[in-house]
Amino acid sequence: MVDPLNDSTYHTIVTAKRTKKKKNNAPLGCLAGIIFVILLSGLLLLNKTIIEKNLKNTGFFEKILPKTTEYNKDREAPQEKPSPPSGTTEKPIDSKQTQPQTTPTTPQAAPSRPQETIPKIETKPDTSTKQITQPEKTPQVAPKDRSKTVIPAGDPKETPPPTKERALYFMQITEDGSLIRTKVSRSIVVSDSPLVDVIQSLLSGPLDIEKKRGLISVIPSGSRLLSAQVKDGIAYLDFNDTFQFNTFGKEGYTAQLKQVVWTATEFPTVQGVQILIEGKRLTYLGGEGIRVDRPLTRTSF
Repeated sequence: MVDPLNDSTYHTIVTAKRTKKKKNNAPLGCLAGIIFVILLSGLLLLNKTIIEKNLKNTGFFEKILPKTTEYNKDREAPQEKPSPPSGTTEKPIDSKQTQPQTTPTTPQAAPSRPQETIPKIETKPDTSTKQITQPEKTPQVAPKDRSKTVIPAGDPKETPPPTKERALYFMQITEDGSLIRTKVSRSIVVSDSPLVDVIQSLLSGPLDIEKKRGLISVIPSGSRLLSAQVKDGIAYLDFNDTFQFNTFGKEGYTAQLKQVVWTATEFPTVQGVQILIEGKRLTYLGGEGIRVDRPLTRTSF
């Protein structure tokens, strides 16, 4: 038998077969590797969101990223902090402080004057605050417009209501002690019931200017007009019970009736006056025998 260990032809044949097998298996191995990579990448793409959530929940990025930032801080620290100004406390570097650290490139060229850049950065917020406060001053124009709108609201109060001159009659004492009827013109506010306004003004008595002229009213104080109505030229004036008690006697009753009748008949629609007391027509007024059971006119006295 031939010794396979010593036979060179045997070795060559075996090695040739092995190399053929390796050559035949090489493409299959490459295809299998490519297919595995494609499947793995497809799985990673499909489950990307799930993988990111799991990495965030486990703190994977936080454990890796701080190391890189700390390394960068250690490298940038000697360049960005040459000499902090006096009276300031060092604060931890955050994202907001990175902007002023990257912008100033001049301190590297002139390291002897690092403090000059700091006041410039501090003055910029001051100018921004001034620009913010300026718009607050401009809206002050609006209150001026409001003041203009208030003026028309005050005009009706300042303008007095319309009035009309009315004639009233008071009494004046002569030297012999008799009473004389005296006419007075007074401005009375215009309303829907002018007769009521005039009689109420008569019951209020003379004004201070009229008193200086010696005018008086003999109508009993406390007399009030309860109602007034004009019908067929007759004014029905209803007074309270106080109207029938006069302290000046018969002459006083006559004078008070004259004041009422002459004042009421100043209206062109009134020819006579019917006196009523508490809604009732009395025969006599007081105890002096002056009849008031019929309308009184200017010719009745």
